[in-house]
Amino acid sequence: MQAFEAATLLTLRSKELGLPSDEWLDRARTLAGTDASLSPYLEIVDVIPPDRLSENRDALFDIRRRTRAKSSLDMWRAYLHDGAGSDAFRAYLDVSLICAFGTLKETPESFSATLDPVAATPLFQYAVGACDVGHGARLSALRTSDADFVDADYALGRYALDDPVSPNAEESLRRWESAARAFPQSPAIATHIGNLFRMWEDWTPALAAFDAALAVAPTHPEATIGRAVSLSRLERSEEAIETATRLIDGGQWLLGEAYYWRAWNYLRLDNLQQARADADRARMFMSNSGVMVLSGVIEWRLGRLESAEKDFEAGLAIDLGECEAAFDLGVVRDQLGTVAEALAAFKQSGQCYDLSITLRREAIENIRNGHGTETLKARDSARHERVLVDLTERRREVTRIVETIEKSRRPTAVP
Repeated sequence: MQAFEAATLLTLRSKELGLPSDEWLDRARTLAGTDASLSPYLEIVDVIPPDRLSENRDALFDIRRRTRAKSSLDMWRAYLHDGAGSDAFRAYLDVSLICAFGTLKETPESFSATLDPVAATPLFQYAVGACDVGHGARLSALRTSDADFVDADYALGRYALDDPVSPNAEESLRRWESAARAFPQSPAIATHIGNLFRMWEDWTPALAAFDAALAVAPTHPEATIGRAVSLSRLERSEEAIETATRLIDGGQWLLGEAYYWRAWNYLRLDNLQQARADADRARMFMSNSGVMVLSGVIEWRLGRLESAEKDFEAGLAIDLGECEAAFDLGVVRDQLGTVAEALAAFKQSGQCYDLSITLRREAIENIRNGHGTETLKARDSARHERVLVDLTERRREVTRIVETIEKSRRPTAVP
């Protein structure tokens, strides 16, 4: 029985950490044999979904599995109350079920060692603490008191970043790097690290993290698109196109983003026809201002000014804060000879840049006056400062253009 419990718990822990779990589940099934008293446990661990960044993404969208779990939840929980196996084993499965398909609630009497000795065990404390951020203090206390529970660093990293009051990305990185050293076969942990560096726009370590994820899970969708974006920002367009193509050839996940970034890189390489084809495909899967601006730039480069104008207008209709759409709209209208409309678009872009500059400066000030180490503050500020430089230069350009247009429209004095 102990071997069966160990294999079953390792199945769950693998799912929690984004590790491959099929081997442990197969092991548990072999150990269970024909023992009908263990069948409910196998059903439970089979339906509990993996981490959302695990390689087994299909399981997250398996409606039949979720429906089966919902309909069986009360029956399974009743069986876990006094079924076969140890109290600690059944308690862990019970918490896992509630975390996956219900809402874990506590009262002052719940999970106390007085009422239930199982509650005092590190395993149970981990199960509850890893359930959601509401139990993060419990998990943090366990991690501090028991060095063996390095597993906790994965969930604690998420909790630190998701803190609505004081998110701590540096703490998240420290936790995730610790978890990655302990569980190098988890693409989920590596992808979280990559996404964190992507948020900081620190593209070289982001690429390294996504590559680490893909080394153990070559078809991982989030790591693949992260790699494509990182390569794009590092101006390695041929590699970015190859990476995006892998997602596209897979034909299932993140196709809109994959087509967008492939089009973006084809445009950078001046392959306008392929960029046009991929931008059209991207618009089939997602509709946002970025896609419309990319489409408009391609049309402009192809000399199709009227359709470029429509794309930029569509981008602004989706997001008035898309400053580049307003600026590009002004450029196209100026080339079309509609000077008054061009002037209006440039003025709109100027207002947009002014607001963006103000918001970036406020963000930098908040970072400098906020929590976190000086290293974290410098890293967070740097990405805003890089954008601020570009915004400020673009705002100066708009000012020069507006002054030139207005000057050209003034009546010429009669001598």
